[in-house]
Amino acid sequence: MPEIRPFRAEDSRSLEALAQLLWPMAPHPGGLGWQLATGEISSDNAAVALRNGELVGWSVVEAPNALFDRSQIILVGASADPEAGAALLDRALAEAGDAVVDLLTFEGDGELRALAERSGFDVSDQNTYGEWMSRDAGEEEVVLPEGYRLRPVREGEEEARVECHRTAWKPSDLPWPERVGPVNPELTSRFSRERYDNTRAALLYDRELDLVVEAPDGSLAACCVVWWDAENRCSEIEPLGVVPAHRRKGLAVAMALQACTLTARRGGARVYINTTPNEAYPTPAKTYATVGYKPVDRGTVYTRPAG
Repeated sequence: MPEIRPFRAEDSRSLEALAQLLWPMAPHPGGLGWQLATGEISSDNAAVALRNGELVGWSVVEAPNALFDRSQIILVGASADPEAGAALLDRALAEAGDAVVDLLTFEGDGELRALAERSGFDVSDQNTYGEWMSRDAGEEEVVLPEGYRLRPVREGEEEARVECHRTAWKPSDLPWPERVGPVNPELTSRFSRERYDNTRAALLYDRELDLVVEAPDGSLAACCVVWWDAENRCSEIEPLGVVPAHRRKGLAVAMALQACTLTARRGGARVYINTTPNEAYPTPAKTYATVGYKPVDRGTVYTRPAG
């Protein structure tokens, strides 16, 4: 019998390694590293399955939020260890309670799909939670406004890098559609030096792929992390942000294209970005679509109605 217990911080590297091993039946290990570094996955919302002391799967239960009006479950490892997958799903459903629940089943994970159907789920026909955006890697021409420069972050720029991210991701300055309603201007990004240090300790972090755009005045105008996975020959961009004063200058497009170039130079074939066309938050997908990023199904969403 597998042991099921709450996630612990020391499990992080094992989760990243398992994601790399199971891809594409798992999140990209780079984007997962970002989630772990920034506390999106924690003992409050995640559980792990262990067999003979080895981590063989995990689940995350996400509560409803401004973008999704239902609980969401991500579960990894079911096809590799069906018994552990079943135990993780039972635990996740108990946490979700009687609410409407979406379950993302990654492509190829037939065991989890079978578990979903046995647990009262049906394929969703209205949720894009299973989509990312992606395009081929390749040498690309990057065009920036005069005086701007795209480069890796430098040692000693840690505090400036943190501030760039925090400014780019201030909630009230993000391009929300009207349906989200007013956002409290006092809210700030939760990114911090500690979380940045956690990011730099992640399995796939490479400082040469931690990109910034330097503005003419020397400040940092935009930033992103490109997570290159040599085992699976693909990268994921997560996250990417532009400081409000420098938006609509093509900086996001420049970084998305540079990710393709850097991935190709390392022998990679694909670049993913963790966003998708979404009425609740449409701007990012529209931006990346202008340079060839297209929606790609990474899995199938199943929905269980309220109980």
